[in-house]
Amino acid sequence: MARQRYDIGGKWLLQNFGKDALCVGGLTDVVRAEPMPGEVVQNRRYPDGLLQAFLRDDPTPSHVLVELATYPERRALKQAMDDLTLAYSALGHLPDLLFLVLRPKGSFRIGEKHEVSGKLGLSRLAVRWRTVELWTLSAEAFLAGAEVGLLPWVPQMAAPPVDILQECARRIRKEAAKDQETDMLAVSELMTELRFPDLQLLNLFGGRRVMIESPMLQKWLAESHHAAIEEALRARFKTVPRDLLSELHKVVNERRLRKLTGIAAKCPDLDAFRKALQ
Repeated sequence: MARQRYDIGGKWLLQNFGKDALCVGGLTDVVRAEPMPGEVVQNRRYPDGLLQAFLRDDPTPSHVLVELATYPERRALKQAMDDLTLAYSALGHLPDLLFLVLRPKGSFRIGEKHEVSGKLGLSRLAVRWRTVELWTLSAEAFLAGAEVGLLPWVPQMAAPPVDILQECARRIRKEAAKDQETDMLAVSELMTELRFPDLQLLNLFGGRRVMIESPMLQKWLAESHHAAIEEALRARFKTVPRDLLSELHKVVNERRLRKLTGIAAKCPDLDAFRKALQ
């Protein structure tokens, strides 16, 4: 559950500040980046993190798939391969792949290539990408003149923490759009927590208050509860009517969702759960 918070924070940055994520990866000549829609047509979709990047002096977009890894793990290699092949199928051409790894763990490194072979050895699929390990980057270099969307990545970079984090928090409060300020502070706090589990440092970004008020995290918590409730209902009653799920997804209050989770595990039938929803 904790790791999912970092994932959702990273995805929020890709959706709202894709250009800055690409800048972290060394693509500094991007003037605009837009997320691709998740669904294109039925049974055809783009993976999360696929961006249209518009470079200087090039009117046509370049497609860049950004993979986020909290830690370097072997399963990330398969995920990258899966997402690349999915994007290739949907786009009709191969996008570039950028891997952003937040924290080191153990001796394994993701590297910059992966390949798989058929059982009989008749076929082989090989892919390459760019991997950026954020802890190897200079926070001071990125902080100087950086756009506000790059600031939440800075806590993962190499630098003395307090002064750098104070400056990040100050600039977010000063420069972020008002409708994004709370979410940006929350993402920055998550990134700081992953590296520095120090309450005083987390309080620089607003502490628990920001986490509670963040629309992004509220939405994530609600979706997590929705998924758990739906799973419980399907396990008990096999099928769940679409209209009932639609009503469930309208509930976003965490206290009520916790209560509904308990009801989903004990209610005698779906009609009883439906009454609890009303």
